Amino acid sequence: MCDFLSENCYQIVVNIVVIGAGEVGLYITRLLTDPKHQTQPMNVSVIDPDSARMKQLDGSLDAAMVNGNGSHPEILQLAGIQEADLLVAVSSNDEVNLIADLYARNMGVNNSIVRIEADEIKQASKEEPWFLGGEPPDLIFDPDEDTAREIADLLDSWGADEIATLGDGQVAVIGVTINAEADFCGKTLSEIGAAYEPDWSFVVAALRRDGEAKIPRSEETLQDGDHIWLVIKKSEKSKVLETLGFKRKKNKRILLLGGGRTGEFLAKKLVRMKFREVTLVESDSKRAEELAEKLNGVDIRKGDITDAQFLSSEVDAGKYDAAVALTGKDEANVLSCMYAKSLGTDRTIAILHKLKLMDVLDFADVDSTLSPVTASANKVLSFVHDVKDVATFLGVDQDFEVVELRVENGSKAILKKVRDLKLPRDVLVGALIRNGESSIVRGSTQLEADDLVLLIAPPEQVDTIRKNYFLFHGDEN
Repeated sequence: MCDFLSENCYQIVVNIVVIGAGEVGLYITRLLTDPKHQTQPMNVSVIDPDSARMKQLDGSLDAAMVNGNGSHPEILQLAGIQEADLLVAVSSNDEVNLIADLYARNMGVNNSIVRIEADEIKQASKEEPWFLGGEPPDLIFDPDEDTAREIADLLDSWGADEIATLGDGQVAVIGVTINAEADFCGKTLSEIGAAYEPDWSFVVAALRRDGEAKIPRSEETLQDGDHIWLVIKKSEKSKVLETLGFKRKKNKRILLLGGGRTGEFLAKKLVRMKFREVTLVESDSKRAEELAEKLNGVDIRKGDITDAQFLSSEVDAGKYDAAVALTGKDEANVLSCMYAKSLGTDRTIAILHKLKLMDVLDFADVDSTLSPVTASANKVLSFVHDVKDVATFLGVDQDFEVVELRVENGSKAILKKVRDLKLPRDVLVGALIRNGESSIVRGSTQLEADDLVLLIAPPEQVDTIRKNYFLFHGDEN
């Protein structure tokens, strides 16, 4: 068994054990078993105690299904833990995930990803040495906390409906929808580029039109209704969004519809970010009282978020700049966003657990939709690529990927202008970080050793491009 995250390790098959076939585990398994995300062949085993669910999933996934408790040694062995290169423990039970990680490490598994939700355990995991002894997991994540962080970033990027931060926090990938009033509308990408000479602060990385996403070229003309993804210097984010017609709002009022874990995380974060007003609506009396004690600076209201009369007369939803619906019920989230929009709320954000609903909501008054699984899946997907510490953003319907890559000394890309690399037409180098400074890449940009570049490409091409252009292969003569 070899460390499959090692840069020079290309074993024939990678063996992965996933614990938990719930919402998060199922989505991650589908990504791991999708050939277009694989840098090499993978054998995936999935463990879950729900026999009915496992029977339902059997045959729908290209994975071995093992029914049982993921913390039990005999079950882990049935799943092939002794041959595993990676453990992905993402059940909803922290203790199961931690015990599985301990056992896997003892069995020689070198890499692990663990889902942890308890605040006390997350806090202990930040201390050194690892509080359970031995080596800590390579990645610890909490889907609810990840989702809250992404929503906060959206609310701080007025007009964006998607956002991810890459490049050591210096570069953002932002998704926006073009409207007829935007400066970009009706212009080609080359015309837009010429207007921002000599130093670009952004580049159009991808475009979706009529349901299809692609990486556009310089002759592409942007149209009303196009959804575009920008790679942007984070320091210039507000200026570019204003150019697109989204003026930054200060002292925003935010209405949170639902007081679960994500709502609690988000409320705390918005208070720290000094939003003008944060109101949270929760239907359960006991939970509402608990939140009122825990959340200083947040106005807690008890009520039904699908009650239009309540949202109108008691909450006055129309006075808020944004409404965020984040209960565990997709239908309630969509309906409450539609109510809030009809009452005058400027922007609405809904959490959806059923990913297929995202494709049918263009008609609804929901400006942005997020799923708890996708924010976490982007983190997990980074471990699929055979480079440590790579950050990944996965585009809509997994049509494109934004990946951080390090330019190796002696690679094909060294000391060449990007235009001279002759990259495929559907591949783009969007930005680079050099000596701690970010810049947007252009055709005339010359890459240097140790540059951190952001590559935008179809998922199935990412690893080929990395190996062919950015890795040093030694003396091939």
